[in-house]
Amino acid sequence: MADSVFSKLFEKIGTLIGRDPNEPHRPFSLQEVQQILHQHHDALLELYGVPIEELRARQLRQRILEDTSSAGNSLCNPHTTERVFAGDWAIFTPLPPTASGIADYAAELAPSLASRLNAIYIIADDAPTPEHFGFPFERLSEWKSNQERDRATPRLYHLGNSHIHEYILQEAMQQPGVVVLHDWVLHHLFEQTMLRRSDSDTFRKLAVEHHGPLGEVIADLAERELSGDAFRFGLPMTAPALQNAKAVIVHSFESMYRVRDLLPDIPVQRIPLQYSRSTDCEETNASDVRKRLGMHPDRLIFVALGLATVQKRLDSLISTLAAIKEQIPPFELWVVGELPDSLGLRELTIESGLANHMHVTGRVDMNTFQAFIDHSDVVVNLRFPSAGESSATLIRAMGAGKPCVVFDSGSALDYPGDSLVRIPIEISSHAGLANALRSLACDENARQQTGSAAANHIAKWHAVDQCADAYANFMLSVTTERDEPSR
Repeated sequence: MADSVFSKLFEKIGTLIGRDPNEPHRPFSLQEVQQILHQHHDALLELYGVPIEELRARQLRQRILEDTSSAGNSLCNPHTTERVFAGDWAIFTPLPPTASGIADYAAELAPSLASRLNAIYIIADDAPTPEHFGFPFERLSEWKSNQERDRATPRLYHLGNSHIHEYILQEAMQQPGVVVLHDWVLHHLFEQTMLRRSDSDTFRKLAVEHHGPLGEVIADLAERELSGDAFRFGLPMTAPALQNAKAVIVHSFESMYRVRDLLPDIPVQRIPLQYSRSTDCEETNASDVRKRLGMHPDRLIFVALGLATVQKRLDSLISTLAAIKEQIPPFELWVVGELPDSLGLRELTIESGLANHMHVTGRVDMNTFQAFIDHSDVVVNLRFPSAGESSATLIRAMGAGKPCVVFDSGSALDYPGDSLVRIPIEISSHAGLANALRSLACDENARQQTGSAAANHIAKWHAVDQCADAYANFMLSVTTERDEPSR
């Protein structure tokens, strides 16, 4: 599907800006292509990305419905109540204080895994030293210095789409193990890892091997630092990362089906993201907590959680709130995370007349992060295009009983319709977002009902001990299968 889409995308480039009438057949240079992509990024996404994502969502929704409606299907009951011991494992993952959601995830899961397997955690040689972790860890070079132990210990790889996973990608491609695939799209990781090492030949080889002629075009763009997100998200580069995988763990139905379709012979298990509160709510007076956090005690609080990126569509949120601000109660918008200047969102806030409404916290500790969730009214969690990730911040917000607004696609389809407010994917138009925010802002009962349904669902399916049981059972099955004599 991606090949045909991007072939059409290249054809559309000429239509968007018009060809030179004196040279109608002249091919565009790579620099011209990049300039056009920057100028028309949103238009190209809307023309091709949105319809394809909507088609995927329809197909995904149907597959989930068929699977979960089958009698006795394990997808209806993804957790297990059986306690097993999975043996010794080396878990390759970033850990806090590395600024990574996957680092936080692995650290939160560690206490529950501790009674189910013997784990030693392997971090990068240049990673910051884990703080208050409480479980054994070693740096990569230290771990690999004992070759006998290294060969004898099964491996679990937490793999995500950022450069901090470079050492994990290299190990996973060299030595078989169980891969926890946090992001379906790994193009950014491969590009950053290989081109940073000036290994463009390997990047080109893998791109061509897994994406054909279009992969060669993208490799050319990447090598010259001309590639854009439209290409990166369209060409996931997932297969080479999983070529040595003994098994794969994913967090969403979407990723599970994609792995099955791509590599049907590799076992894949969907284990939902666990939910565990980072802190108990010790302060009971909401006004006092809001005052401490800097929130207005009586205004409606919208929050966007985590590092702001283009994909989180904060520009859409700001523009929409500006358009409806006279139609809803007095409000504040809090960005609980970092807001890069390169996004131009502070300027947009001023232009939109929301300068006195928006506040940015920067990166905060987990207790403060949880407090902002607990004392918000509406959480907006938009992601497009998506790398196929399941949002840990969304799980936190739902678990805390907050109504969340999401795009109707990808991992958002894992959750019941009454537990979220799902809207169509929009780029230039914000009608769906405006309707959702206006309805929630003006209807406290709707907020409470949606939040309650969210909290109930997360409590039932995302409890950390259930997730740890699922990990241990699946990891044990993989090592047992490995140890069985061949027939």
